[in-house]
Amino acid sequence: LKVRLEARISPAPPCPPLAPPPDAMTPAIPKVAIPPERWTETLYGTPDGSLIKAEVGKLGAMKFDPAYWSKAYIQCIGKGVSHKECAASIPDDVRTTPAGPLAGNKELSAAISCMGEHGDPDKCTTHFDALAKLAGFEEEKKKSSTEKVSDFCGKAGYKLLGVPVLLYAMKFVKIK
Repeated sequence: LKVRLEARISPAPPCPPLAPPPDAMTPAIPKVAIPPERWTETLYGTPDGSLIKAEVGKLGAMKFDPAYWSKAYIQCIGKGVSHKECAASIPDDVRTTPAGPLAGNKELSAAISCMGEHGDPDKCTTHFDALAKLAGFEEEKKKSSTEKVSDFCGKAGYKLLGVPVLLYAMKFVKIK
């Protein structure tokens, strides 16, 4: 009877391993997009393709006092005022970095609100054109032939003094 039962019971399929092999657990060497020798340039510079360069001189003027709010709150609570009144009465910190040239600009806020409404840059091109003019970018004008000649003469400089002499000398030379 024992022999018959053992013959009917099939062996269980092998179980998959619970943990991945040790080679799969080793971390990969991180790939650094910016080499360490260029980190300072990356922080304080701007990319070559950027249209507006960073004002490095203003980076040192940035100020933030992390203890301002806690000091003001403790002084307010020390006066015996409730938490709700203290939180509402603490004034903003006025020792912040001065705003940039675009702060509070109507064109910038209009472009942002247009993108928020539509989400499509094609519908907001008029706002982007206004921002480009604000930044000082101008469309390249087509030059007239007179302007082209004057630019050429400005680049050629004193070498153009030989042109009248060459024209006078051509009277005496016959080309066959």
